[in-house]
Amino acid sequence: MKAILIFVICFSSNSWADPVWHCSRNQDMPAAQVAAKEDSFSIAAVGYASDVISVSIRDLIDIYSGAPVQLGGEKLSACFVLGNESMTSSALKSLGMQPAAIQSLSRKSTIVQSNLYSVVDERQMLQCIQRHFPAVGYLSQSTETAQVAPCF
Repeated sequence: MKAILIFVICFSSNSWADPVWHCSRNQDMPAAQVAAKEDSFSIAAVGYASDVISVSIRDLIDIYSGAPVQLGGEKLSACFVLGNESMTSSALKSLGMQPAAIQSLSRKSTIVQSNLYSVVDERQMLQCIQRHFPAVGYLSQSTETAQVAPCF
């Protein structure tokens, strides 16, 4: 019985972990344009690579609420996992939001206007962030690629 309990705790603890927020990288932009984009937010993330877009918590809340967010003149996009309610719920709760907010938006036509994109798994989440530059999303663990890096 103890072995089963230990197994359940060890292997189910990943579902309790907080998601890691990820952002697009500014890979093909001139340095001056990257600096201008970084200056467009008042409370940006700190301590991460300088080539990662800088967004504030307020920007995350706005974009996941369906409000348009501009990043250096471009619309910020947000990706969310529709099939994994526990990870989405945890990500939204970390912003102080209710998971029902994104579920409600995902059923409305405003989702297209607000640059919210639904995916079904983490592989698609990475692709979504890469495809919809500048974009944000969340993964269960810290992941870096040429186009995506952790930003919070």
